[in-house]
Amino acid sequence: MVILEVGLGGRLDATNIVDADVAVVTSIALDHTDWLGPDRESIGREKAGIFRAEKPAIVGEPEMPYTIADVAQETGAQLQRRGVDWHYDVTGDGWSFTDGEGTLANLPLPQVPQPNAATALAALRASGLNISEQAIRDGIARAILPGRFQIVSELPRVILDVAHNPHAAEYLTERLKMLPKNGRILAVIGMLHDKDIAGTLAWLKSVVDDWYCAPLEGPRGATGEQLLEHLGKGTVYDSVRAGVACSAGRGETRRYRAGVWIISHGCTCHGSDGRGEKRWRVSFRIV
Repeated sequence: MVILEVGLGGRLDATNIVDADVAVVTSIALDHTDWLGPDRESIGREKAGIFRAEKPAIVGEPEMPYTIADVAQETGAQLQRRGVDWHYDVTGDGWSFTDGEGTLANLPLPQVPQPNAATALAALRASGLNISEQAIRDGIARAILPGRFQIVSELPRVILDVAHNPHAAEYLTERLKMLPKNGRILAVIGMLHDKDIAGTLAWLKSVVDDWYCAPLEGPRGATGEQLLEHLGKGTVYDSVRAGVACSAGRGETRRYRAGVWIISHGCTCHGSDGRGEKRWRVSFRIV
């Protein structure tokens, strides 16, 4: 089995030369609008460009743009919509999934976003692959997605997240609200200047207590001052690493007993030393 991640959009992405047996659209958010169009309908049409005739087309977006249905009809794809052809329900410490084949109950809660886990399960069942129910349960329990609410330390709790648009920031905010508030929430953040900085930070303002703004390297990187302008409060640092070091030192003082550090956007992939997650993990143990 080969799983291909489509890059920018879908219709024009290089991976679209492959005629996939199952196509998946997880969600529709306003991102890369210069390339994909100014609204969800335009972006939906671009993403649906990966659909193929007589092949399942799984859509995990609950409020699906009408253009996705249009493309499915034009291509003859077998559209399977969340909330229509399949759905899931979270109940306490588990969840259930139902589609045309039946119901899987008492599934373990995933470490990845719940909608994504359900969408992946819908795609797996539509693929026709002979996967045992136990293998499905094990996969749901073990699957992780680096850089998406990735907890790399518990004492203190350090979370890496690459949220870089309002849709992802909304999800990150809701996840943070679910955590017990044992102290202040400190966020070290860097972003690209061509992203919706204002819309992204607007969500996180409600949960973050202290901001550490840093530039990202490269011509697309926003400056710390640009981020601070949207936040209205915070401190600017020369690099993400400097922000991490200062926030860690501040979090250890009695006054600022930090409950959570968020290292948001760019740090796992675009950190100033380019060495990735393992390097950041060491940093938090040293400072």
